[in-house]
Amino acid sequence: MKRWIAVLAVVLVFAPCGARADEAAKQAKVKDLFATMHLEHNLDRMMSAMKSQVEATAQNAPGADKMTPEKKKIQQDFIDNSMKVVNDAFGWQALESAYIKLYADTYTESELDGILAFYKSPAGQAMLAKTPQLTAGTMQIVHSRMGDFQPKMQALQDQYLKQMAAPATPPASPASH
Repeated sequence: MKRWIAVLAVVLVFAPCGARADEAAKQAKVKDLFATMHLEHNLDRMMSAMKSQVEATAQNAPGADKMTPEKKKIQQDFIDNSMKVVNDAFGWQALESAYIKLYADTYTESELDGILAFYKSPAGQAMLAKTPQLTAGTMQIVHSRMGDFQPKMQALQDQYLKQMAAPATPPASPASH
């Protein structure tokens, strides 16, 4: 009995070490995948686009066309503070550890090896390079269909709400024999 307890104790002590080493190797592969996919760079581009949107919002604020030095400072503070909030929520520093955990929990080491091999290949690099073009084209296709889609959905919603607002008809009573 003592031997089994000793074996169990050894397993409980050393098993987590192996698991931690495996997890560290897996996380290293995930980090390599992120570098290969240029994930941080793509996130930076997204942040730049968000900054452009914040700046456009600031430029369209009431009174933005007649800026005093005081109003320019208020506007710049708004942009800076908005971007700090965005960066704190969506910047690489904020997301990296969660992304690593997600990918490490989702993929096996073998799958990560295969994904890395693909993305490091010429075809994988072409896919990464052309993804922004594909995304833009996809958005254009979806946007072009919104003109027909939105009125149809609105009509369905209006009909549904009208039907739901109508008084309920009582269930038919069973016929008397």
